[in-house]
Amino acid sequence: MIQVSRFAAGRIQLWITPCAVTMPPPGSDSLAVPTNERLCGTQFSHFPVGGPTPVQEYIGRHPKERVPEQLQEASWMLYQCESIDGVVTELGGIDRSDIDERAPVVGGDEQYPVRCRVGDSLLFSSSGGLEKVFEKGLVLTVPPFWPGTSSAEWRRLLRSSYLNTFSVAKSAGSLAITTPLLGSGARGTPTEQAAEIAAEASVAFVKSAGEQSEMSILFAVQDDDVGEALDKALHRHDMT
Repeated sequence: MIQVSRFAAGRIQLWITPCAVTMPPPGSDSLAVPTNERLCGTQFSHFPVGGPTPVQEYIGRHPKERVPEQLQEASWMLYQCESIDGVVTELGGIDRSDIDERAPVVGGDEQYPVRCRVGDSLLFSSSGGLEKVFEKGLVLTVPPFWPGTSSAEWRRLLRSSYLNTFSVAKSAGSLAITTPLLGSGARGTPTEQAAEIAAEASVAFVKSAGEQSEMSILFAVQDDDVGEALDKALHRHDMT
């Protein structure tokens, strides 16, 4: 694990790490977990990058010829262990009963009940293998799917995912939240576009929080190329 760069007097940091969940940057006490609207974790061994969020009728039940063409390509698939949500699920990081109790259904239908709308964020206590790793909790957030091209609504929703996540963590007393590059995994956002919104939102949050806020934002990514893209975006938006 290495620290690549620091911005805003160290309140925004960029780290390269093999896994943001099991090897978060030093000092982390909360974690941003990009997830789906159902807050159900990962229920399939693999799922399509860029959507749609899989349901039983698409994955695991029907023969291949009845699966939408996009979902047949392995290159479009993300495996459970490759996503933050998947690793958290594997480690039992969130108590299912806690979600059922604290996140009532707010929309959707019987097949796809929505507990957290796109752009929103909810805090849950960490449990299982993560109970002592992220003592201030896990912030579940739902980034938007990449629409194929940047749009005002997509930018607003992804920015909202970041700002709501940071605000929830700060209210919980977190001093350092680890976050991946939201939207760049299963939601399908290209790295450059995801990095731009990440930089814009994190700098905006630090500015609005003011010097009295002690919380740091620790971006944790796996790949050098992703780190380079985010580093460049943060340099463009850095306020120091």
